[in-house]
Amino acid sequence: MRGVFPLALLCGALALSACSAQGVSSDTAELRNMWRFNLVPKSSPALMVSAFDRFCVEGPRDDAALRAAGYVPLPEKTPGARAYVIDDRRPAVAVSDKMCMVQAESRTGQTTRFQNYVAATYPGARAVDPAPLGQNIEQAWSLPTNPTALIATERTVSVGWYRYALIYFRPGAT
Repeated sequence: MRGVFPLALLCGALALSACSAQGVSSDTAELRNMWRFNLVPKSSPALMVSAFDRFCVEGPRDDAALRAAGYVPLPEKTPGARAYVIDDRRPAVAVSDKMCMVQAESRTGQTTRFQNYVAATYPGARAVDPAPLGQNIEQAWSLPTNPTALIATERTVSVGWYRYALIYFRPGAT
């Protein structure tokens, strides 16, 4: 009889928790339980470049690919653009029809790692003046693609934290 009572309590607790979660989407539940520092984590340079290559350059920039990798979308703030986060050290990812960006906290080695990535992946990339592209754009390259695409880095300060982003922009995309 002793083993039945704890089991009944556990079953009751599970039933109550299931009732209280009614009407809450799985995305909302996962986002609420996420460690807030992982919204924009301290990703290593290797993780940033890997995510950029996977989601912005090589693979599809869609909900299914990001969800399959464990990412959850944030509530949509800008029509046509969506940000995705994951509760680990991988960078946040934002996508739209013309742009894809990965973002993490600034860390040592990110700039050099990305410069090396651009040189190895796009040997014909041409450095362009970042000033017209935005106040926080540090570096930019024009890619020899059709239509022309741009890759840029952005460093911003947000609530005392420095953030670093890798951006792939296709202005002629539809």
